Amino acid sequence: MPRNPADRCNVSWESRFGTTAIGNLPQYKVNTCIASTVDINAVQASAPWVSLDDFHYYHIKCPYSTESTMHLVRSTVGGVWQTIDVESEAEDHTSTSGIMIRYARGSKYGWLCVDPVCPYYKGTVSGTTTSGNRYFYV
Repeated sequence: MPRNPADRCNVSWESRFGTTAIGNLPQYKVNTCIASTVDINAVQASAPWVSLDDFHYYHIKCPYSTESTMHLVRSTVGGVWQTIDVESEAEDHTSTSGIMIRYARGSKYGWLCVDPVCPYYKGTVSGTTTSGNRYFYV
């Protein structure tokens, strides 16, 4: 007879894994719950096709976010590819904490920033002339 799956939920972490199971207990988790980190209503106001499930991948942060530790982007200046540091133009991403979603543009998979206050989306960073374009990283 199979075990009732509800029994598994009623057991504490200590009983299931033991008190010496380093890394399995809740106090050792390093990522917070994505539902408490992302304000999905604010995101869907500007991108209604985005759901909370889109954020459940490996987390890459937008370089235009102050929450990110990497602020380098590739850009063409005069037809030449250059790496530009955009840390001075970074802003707080209040709706997503800087987390980008996994996204596909045709056959290219990458990461898309869907935060409505992203300076790249607003068109306020140097090198952008139009607003409404979302930052996409391949």
